[in-house]
Amino acid sequence: MLLEKTKISAMTESIQNSTTGLAELAHREYQGGDYDNAEKHCMQLWRQEPDNTGVLLLLSSIHFQCRKLDRSAHFSTLAIKQNPMLAEAYSNLGNVFKERGQLQEALENYRHAVRLKPDFIDGYINLAAALVAVGDMEGAVQAYVTALQYNPVSRSPEDRAQNKDLYCVRSDLGNLLKALGRLDEAKVMYPYGD
Repeated sequence: MLLEKTKISAMTESIQNSTTGLAELAHREYQGGDYDNAEKHCMQLWRQEPDNTGVLLLLSSIHFQCRKLDRSAHFSTLAIKQNPMLAEAYSNLGNVFKERGQLQEALENYRHAVRLKPDFIDGYINLAAALVAVGDMEGAVQAYVTALQYNPVSRSPEDRAQNKDLYCVRSDLGNLLKALGRLDEAKVMYPYGD
């Protein structure tokens, strides 16, 4: 009996390792732009773990990149059904609505995402872009400022590499402030002499 339990445990561990490896492979493929293989591997994972919201989010992102907006929305909705508190799924759904020109629905989803996860920087960035699209420039400034408050950029050269992701946020905010004629505030957004 002990030998059989050991075999079952080893098999279970092997399956878990293979799904982890497959998930990592799918992420690498997605990041490398190999959406067909990423989708294939995600679908394989989803069949093994139908309630894995990480796989559903990745499928949503893959389909969004391929401009298969209905499929992207489908997988975001499935992720929301699995976990109604999953901010990333609402943000992905917002991206679909924004791409379709349904800006009010996009805004609702982005706002819901940042309410669920107040430190969700990508959610604020998406919200800011949608606010610009509807002409709410002050609201966009606030969304960008909020994103930066959760992850401020250090001015030290040692931290520059870590802060590259938010460089675009600072740049976008700086450009928006320039467009609004707020030049002194805009200058502060370019910490590296841009």
